Amino acid sequence: MGADTDVEPLCVARTRTHVMSCEATVVVTASPNSIDVERVAEQAVRRLGELEQRWSRFLPTSEVSELNASPGTLRQVSPDTLRLVEALVQAWHATDGAFDPTLLGALVHLGYGVSRERSDLTTSLTPGTNLRGRPASILVRAADRAVMLPAGTTLDAGGLGKGLAADMIVDEIIAGGAAGALVEIGGDLRASGRPPAGDAWPISVPDTDDVIEIAHGGVATSTSRLRTWTNEGTTHHHLVDPSTLQSTTGEVEACTVIAGTGAWAEAFTKVAFAHGAARALAIYESHHFAASITTSDGIVATSNWKEYQR
Repeated sequence: MGADTDVEPLCVARTRTHVMSCEATVVVTASPNSIDVERVAEQAVRRLGELEQRWSRFLPTSEVSELNASPGTLRQVSPDTLRLVEALVQAWHATDGAFDPTLLGALVHLGYGVSRERSDLTTSLTPGTNLRGRPASILVRAADRAVMLPAGTTLDAGGLGKGLAADMIVDEIIAGGAAGALVEIGGDLRASGRPPAGDAWPISVPDTDDVIEIAHGGVATSTSRLRTWTNEGTTHHHLVDPSTLQSTTGEVEACTVIAGTGAWAEAFTKVAFAHGAARALAIYESHHFAASITTSDGIVATSNWKEYQR
């Protein structure tokens, strides 16, 4: 009997929802009679909602908002939020500051203080909040599950929060007995295990004709074409250059990175906007990431990008 006929059929559940200001997709696969894939997918959607409630800067009761409102105070947080803050700080170090989670003051200053979906949800900043904070001085005490932000520093989970949420929930789904899982939130995703068909998960790259396939790992796309607004006659977007504290204005318009996790992929997309395409490609090659960068002159990619193209 051929190998293809020996492959066990899978039960598949696909669920879509709206969370973290984005469309999100959850896919769960499992062997027949192992788990209830529909129920697992519904639980995943609820988990996404829980993480939004804990991490949104637009909700005054979120743990991120409470941290932002109490600089200099050591506050206990949930395990989810502890992991988020650890990931934000680690990403800042790993990207040499190209990814900076403390630019919330700059975003609000540029005019992005109100939710794009609900005008009654706003970001409140305490007096003395800086446009850019001090990531190196954020105190994380894992043993006590506590975090303290230095004076003037605020956090924004941003895209990394979406990638991390995908990572966490995929890991939880697999740990619960699923054969495979994919969670995608606004272009940031994590996939693991057996896809519904074939040997790899097919993923369309936004604003391109590319379809890539990954067996497992994370994919994230950042673009300056979305989340734009006009403030005092000037058009801005949500990708802020840590060196200028303004929306990025360089050659890079979009960047997709394939990495081990969704959070890592998302953090490293910011390298292209901070340093330009040529330097970013060199950095991606040194980390063995695959990436595709859309510039004003066309699309450039790492040498291994073609290995993932369908």
